[in-house]
Amino acid sequence: MQQPIFEDATILNRTFSAPDGSWNNNMWQNEYKEKLRQPEQLVNLVQPGNKVYIETGCSEPRFLVDALIINNRGLSDVEIFTTIPLSGYSDFGGKFGSRFRIKSFFISPSLRSAFDQGNADHMPVSTFGLSRLILEEYIPIDVALIQLGIPDSRGFMSLGVTVDITRTIIEKAAVVIAQVNRNIPRTFGDGFVHMSMVDHLIEHDAPLIEYPMEKLDIETLEVGENIASLIDDGSTIQFGFGRIPEAALLSLVGKKDLGIHSEIITDTICDLMESGTVTNMNKDIDTGKTTASLCLGTRRLFDYLNDNPGIEMRKPEYVSNPQIIGSHGNMVAINGAVEVDLTGQTCVGMKDQIDFFGVLSHADFNRTAMLSPGGKGIIALRSTTRDGSQSRIVPEFTYSHSGIITTQTDTNWIVTEYGCVNLYGKSIRDRALALISIAHPGFRPWLLEEAKRLNFVYQDQVLPAESAIYPFKYEVKKTIQENKFIIRPVKITDERAIQDLFYTMPQNDKFFRFLRNVTVLHHQQAQPLVNADYINSMALVVTELNRNKDNVLAVAHIARETGDDKKDTAEFAAMVDPRWQNKGIGTFLLKYMTEIAGNMGFKRLSAYVWEDNIAMIRVIKKEAAHLRSSSDTRVITFEMDTEQ
Repeated sequence: MQQPIFEDATILNRTFSAPDGSWNNNMWQNEYKEKLRQPEQLVNLVQPGNKVYIETGCSEPRFLVDALIINNRGLSDVEIFTTIPLSGYSDFGGKFGSRFRIKSFFISPSLRSAFDQGNADHMPVSTFGLSRLILEEYIPIDVALIQLGIPDSRGFMSLGVTVDITRTIIEKAAVVIAQVNRNIPRTFGDGFVHMSMVDHLIEHDAPLIEYPMEKLDIETLEVGENIASLIDDGSTIQFGFGRIPEAALLSLVGKKDLGIHSEIITDTICDLMESGTVTNMNKDIDTGKTTASLCLGTRRLFDYLNDNPGIEMRKPEYVSNPQIIGSHGNMVAINGAVEVDLTGQTCVGMKDQIDFFGVLSHADFNRTAMLSPGGKGIIALRSTTRDGSQSRIVPEFTYSHSGIITTQTDTNWIVTEYGCVNLYGKSIRDRALALISIAHPGFRPWLLEEAKRLNFVYQDQVLPAESAIYPFKYEVKKTIQENKFIIRPVKITDERAIQDLFYTMPQNDKFFRFLRNVTVLHHQQAQPLVNADYINSMALVVTELNRNKDNVLAVAHIARETGDDKKDTAEFAAMVDPRWQNKGIGTFLLKYMTEIAGNMGFKRLSAYVWEDNIAMIRVIKKEAAHLRSSSDTRVITFEMDTEQ
């Protein structure tokens, strides 16, 4: 038997602050001593038909679980409620749950087989909703098994790494049994529990469950980089649990003054806070504080949390409350999914290679973030399963154990290793094309045919060749005459935006662009303008820096000329919105396209310009290298070298 920890002089000499200093030292010490028990004294507290809550995550009290549940052969019809169970069970509670049956709000690898075999139940509810179930006693808890750190000089113990719903459970459970463990770090926020709130104490020191993140593959890291490209300095971040959100965190290094308001935090937060990437100084509430509800990581994270005033562990009623989430400007929610269908719905589910299944606060954060000022809801996934055999962008959901988490109306950004698309406000046709554009190239033809079968897209819709991989390297942010733009390669989803640009042009400008009288640019005419293969043809579009809008202000095209004597030459043409002409955009496009053409292997650019197009003639003469020109009727042919 361990010596009672309150007799340790080093404990009594601590002067930790606490939410309330009204308890007398001698009073709590005597009560503590009276509540100390041995496991065998508590076995009979769990009665037939009881509802038992087990604190889970990295702070699961395994000693209590083994003594009072797993090795307790006298259990009968007990319901075990958990949140994120990380440790396994030696059995699943007997046939049809005759001893106990696990009811979890999240499925993790340790209990995957139990759910696969029908020996456990999944309860699909958000963390915020779960708090309500407990607070309003939809689920009355008879016995709670929790783990706490050692008491301070006033008798306060800490929940440490897992405040979660445990703090609420303690207030509502009929009986609270705590394993007191010196390895639990002392954390700030809602995790302080006074000894008087606990009915029985068992002292048992043991290492916390550690959950290191597994090594990330190249595709997952690329997804993370694409997510990071959407995140502005000063944003407040929420991230889910898993490889994809972790990859995003790794890619945030170098950002400035980020904040964290997230249900879960992991080891990577230590790096981001220590490096100064996360300062929390731009948060609209909880300024200067990382706010979370539970930690999933290793000893490094646990040690970093200990007595760290820069991190506050709060109850889900606060962390996952949509009103609190929405109080942050530039709130960004980053979550994963198993599949996304062509209408924009996303799901989670159990299948080979899928380790986790559950909701947590995914939907609450995603929906609220996308509606907050400057916010974004990001759902990210690899384009295929890890073995590459199946697309994870699908016409219709394929997994038998799927749960729709994000509806069509709540979808904002979808990210894969092939790019980022904003589905907010898009039609089903636009969504289908956008999602196909970031699917794995090998599955795009199939997805297009399925989209046609479902009448989501035009029956004559075509895609760039499978070899047409979007060239991220040509995406640039540019300030031109104090105006900030994004210049990027064209995508098939830009068709409508380019049509809109066309219709802003006066008739003269339309004639100058096409060298004939064109009054309409319908789908069949516009489709070729967005089907660059990035090998023989390229187009750049100019948009305002606000990534949430897709308005195209200008577009420039190059395409390989026909004829053997022209094979090293690409034809250049451009359109600029009249409201943005004479601001340097056309000049930049010509210079940048000349550089790109050289990278693509072209030695020359040609441009066919109507003699009255004075603005374009002036730009070409000013910027072109080794310029040559000739005239045929009223069309001037310019030819310029791509090498400066």
